[in-house]
Amino acid sequence: MQASFKEIVLAVIFCSLCVSVECVFVETTHGWIQGNVTRDAIAFLGVPFAQPPKRWEDPKVPTRWNFIWDARRVRPMCLQPQTPCGTKQSIGLCLPQMSEDCLYLNVYMPLNTSPRSGKAVMVFLHGGGFESYTAGADIYNSEIFASKGDVIVVTVNYRLGALGFLVTGTGSNSATGNYGIKDQRLALEWVNKNIEKFGGNPKNVTLFGQSAGALSALIHLSSRKADNLYQRAIIQSGPFSIPFKSFRQAYSQGVEFSRNLHCPPGDIVCMRSRSPREILDAQASTRSFGNVLQQFMPWSPYHDGDEVPVSPLKAIEKGLIANKSLIIGTTADEGLTYVYNMFPTPLNMMTYSGLLLMINQNEAFTWLSRYSPKNPRDSRAALSSLATDYLFTCPTRQIASDLALSNHNLWLYVFDQGMSFLNGTGILNNCQNNACHGADIPYLFQNVRKVFPLKPEEMSLENDLLVYWTNFAKHGNPNGVGTTSSVAVWPQYHITSSSPNRAVMRLQAPTSNAITDYMGPSCDKFKRSDFKI
Repeated sequence: MQASFKEIVLAVIFCSLCVSVECVFVETTHGWIQGNVTRDAIAFLGVPFAQPPKRWEDPKVPTRWNFIWDARRVRPMCLQPQTPCGTKQSIGLCLPQMSEDCLYLNVYMPLNTSPRSGKAVMVFLHGGGFESYTAGADIYNSEIFASKGDVIVVTVNYRLGALGFLVTGTGSNSATGNYGIKDQRLALEWVNKNIEKFGGNPKNVTLFGQSAGALSALIHLSSRKADNLYQRAIIQSGPFSIPFKSFRQAYSQGVEFSRNLHCPPGDIVCMRSRSPREILDAQASTRSFGNVLQQFMPWSPYHDGDEVPVSPLKAIEKGLIANKSLIIGTTADEGLTYVYNMFPTPLNMMTYSGLLLMINQNEAFTWLSRYSPKNPRDSRAALSSLATDYLFTCPTRQIASDLALSNHNLWLYVFDQGMSFLNGTGILNNCQNNACHGADIPYLFQNVRKVFPLKPEEMSLENDLLVYWTNFAKHGNPNGVGTTSSVAVWPQYHITSSSPNRAVMRLQAPTSNAITDYMGPSCDKFKRSDFKI
């Protein structure tokens, strides 16, 4: 679309005001935006990809504006609980402001980027259990990532909690849920239509996400609604054994939420009249109806037959998933943070046994013998090992096996490095020497070095992650194509009847290396039916 005379004049005026601070302008499909040039990259922050959302309605594309949008600052995070934000463990993951008007994305470009650069694009979906965190957080700042990796990075907000996933029915006057997933897809559509103007190639897009973002990426792979909007995916630390809700479970949760808002069940007009604080209070008081594991993600997506047409694991098992190249993996100690946050004091054997019965009554005693506490007075270490294997490592291995058998190009990893830079801070004490859930993120985006000193071998690991991830984005292969790489060769994950090659890249300092069938003997003891998603 051609710029109007007024818009051109405005751009000239703004440029004249940017003598001391470098500014940059791009015309999107919805209007002109102004970003800024930092030491490391060009950044456009808080770019609207949707109109300010109306409660429990599908996202809508923005209307065109006739001014220059200020994209030099991140926008508020989506409405979410006060915790974990505000705690030590959420350092770098949150922002001071939140708002229902939160459907914004951030674009990061290398300094040498021109509109015709055609660089690979990477779209990141943040984690937080579909209830917390934000794309604009310091830890996800992608200036260094984009600059060193020579890629365009886009980080995306999406609605969370009850505002993103409430279900009250199926009719036009009902909250039908999965709005957060629809927000993500609309952001991908924005990227497809606009990223070329930022120097990106809309036909070379990698979707990557961690935790809830990993589950989201898997949903997009299995729903097929966004097939033409990205070409490959990286799935980091998906808790694949936490089951999504059925409609019946989601509806029951919606009834309780309505009552906690002091509204008749399903009265959407009444619920829309409530304040944001009342929404959050009701959300905190509302349970998830179903499997006990759903309490870890009470406001997750549900099987609606449309956005989530079938269980992602079922889609993979039946060969219904999009045939795209994938990197998939976990950290070595995923369950540690969950368990020690839930049980800050020692967990006795009786409580531990009861938990296993609640999770899987049929397998509880088998699991108890396999994950028997070494300290009978404290079962937390045993429960952490079980949580890591059952929720993360083993279902990820099952997914990789199914995908390999259906001829997907696939690379599997385990991230096995603690966060020693947190020593003495009192932050995540159990994770300073263990690769907890999320331990890969500070190394991947490389922002932790702005706050904490890193050892040379930790900086080397940062480089490994960056090279593998951006090689994959550019070439569909973490090893690159036809170039001499600074990192170890990462073998593809294969399974054939004659020659199984369950290669796993162990990402760690000082040297990453390929190993075979990580945790295979432990994972083989689980049945496919144990994984519920």
